Amino acid sequence: MDNKEWTISEVIDSFGINGHTWLMFVLLGLANIFDGYDFMIVNSTNSYLAASFGLIDYSTMTVNSAQMGSLTTWGLLGMVLGGAVGGAMSDRIGRKKMLIIAVIFYGLFTLPQAFSNSLGFFAVWRLIAGFGVGSCIPIVTTCFSETIPSQHRGVFVTFGMAFMVAGWVLAGLVSAPICTSPTSILGDFTGTEILLANGNTFYENWRLCYLIGALPIIYGIVLIFAMHETPHWYANSGQKEKAVEALAQIEKKHHNGQVTDRDPNLLVVPPKPANVGPNVLFSKKFIVATAAIWTCYFVGQFCVYGMNAWIPTWFQAMGYSAADSVNLQTWNNFAAILSNVSVGFVSDRIGRKKNLAASWIACVIAIILCSVFVQYDPTNANFILYVVLMLLFGFCLNYAITAVQPLMPESYPTAIRNTGVAWCQAFARFGGSGSSIVLGAFATAFTMENPALSNPDAVAAAAAAGKELAQTIPAWSTVVLTLIIPFALGFICTLLFVKETGGKTMDQLAAEASGDTGDTGTTLFAVMMVIVVLLAVLCIVLPLCPPDMFGGMPFSKTPMALPLMATGMLLPFLFFFIFAGPQAIKNRNA
Repeated sequence: MDNKEWTISEVIDSFGINGHTWLMFVLLGLANIFDGYDFMIVNSTNSYLAASFGLIDYSTMTVNSAQMGSLTTWGLLGMVLGGAVGGAMSDRIGRKKMLIIAVIFYGLFTLPQAFSNSLGFFAVWRLIAGFGVGSCIPIVTTCFSETIPSQHRGVFVTFGMAFMVAGWVLAGLVSAPICTSPTSILGDFTGTEILLANGNTFYENWRLCYLIGALPIIYGIVLIFAMHETPHWYANSGQKEKAVEALAQIEKKHHNGQVTDRDPNLLVVPPKPANVGPNVLFSKKFIVATAAIWTCYFVGQFCVYGMNAWIPTWFQAMGYSAADSVNLQTWNNFAAILSNVSVGFVSDRIGRKKNLAASWIACVIAIILCSVFVQYDPTNANFILYVVLMLLFGFCLNYAITAVQPLMPESYPTAIRNTGVAWCQAFARFGGSGSSIVLGAFATAFTMENPALSNPDAVAAAAAAGKELAQTIPAWSTVVLTLIIPFALGFICTLLFVKETGGKTMDQLAAEASGDTGDTGTTLFAVMMVIVVLLAVLCIVLPLCPPDMFGGMPFSKTPMALPLMATGMLLPFLFFFIFAGPQAIKNRNA
């Protein structure tokens, strides 16, 4: 051992990809697969939940769009709270402890959802389980960033997202055969018959999907024995000796048991920010980085979660069965895995900013193609075409949102890294929470004549069931096309706020952060919290209020609904343009 000072990043970079890297890859990946399943299972089963919870008006065979959209919203709201609280806790108690708590938590509270008989009961447990889901995702991102060598960081961080989307696909693959089973799988527990809005009758086998969602309880116990704390967290929390021990454990696997003797007193740890609360994310030192990842991830979450909530409903309106509609959603999510796997390689090669900017352009092209070519198809003649379109759209959209992932941990120093990642994801989930409701409101506002009225088979089937087809249905081509607006905002924010961070060590990035170190960001943080409350009220609370509050009409059908919702969604962008834009220009000219 020499007397040269050293950093955690230098040592981890010197190890390269090793056995410990792959162990963390598997452990964190499985955590995100379970996490993704827990989130997506509600979107894969929402048609069946709507039937069980009385969300269908059988006189017109239509669903309550706002309430059905809220099935997704409750979990996302829990994820908002979990991300905000869990991120700060992870920076305080450690990555390992918080990940174990999160995994066991969302597995434990997914279990009661299987016994739900009403929207209210389901919403409560969905909200609570979401707390664990929201805590898990940012910890996985942070652990990858603190474990992987700098030159490969982008690939592994984005692979974390790929694992989560693999959970989405798994939810579709599991739910389709279970929910459409011609018999009750668990006897009386799933034996109640339900009638879907498309006229098909099934059993309540969807309950089994939520029993399966409780498996993370077992996996959390596995993590207690298999997971390792990151050396970066040990070092930053003042435990330099444990940081050295953690590095020694990694080196043993890399050098066949040989360990370098490192002096913990020579370990250089970047100085902590004077303030480590979430308000510091809005200080002059960090507000541009915050603007970059908050706006872009907000756009991605709005579009990904909004469309995933409505893809099955969209294709059922186009004449497809509930099972085939979920299958098309699954193809969409399968393409997301492919995009998540590839985005990291491209990001490490051409840079974070170019990669993200190009991805928004690709999203615009994909959404236009989907809007133009997806039409009413009762004979399923265009099924292969729609699979291709869902693959394209799933690839482009998830490529864009995943391209933001490497920027999150690279934007902040270790002391506030998981706070920064978690609060970014928590805020963006407000976009996801509101998106399913907002798009549902758009579906209510933009309607067209029901094409099934011209289909004799559909008319006859409805008549045989004693039902009458709805005269109008959502004009989904128009609804989908409105996503061009958030994609354009994502492109503009990428050009204005994103700073290139690829290929640099975590210590280099911490040293490069510029700005007034005396500014705490408290005032701007308070302003943003007011905007978050307004967004929640306009896009979530009001749409879910009883129609009696609006003269017997659902809020989504009132003339003021769409302007108010649009205002709520645009306020965060206006905030960052006003307060982060000048600082971004100043940093660029410095």
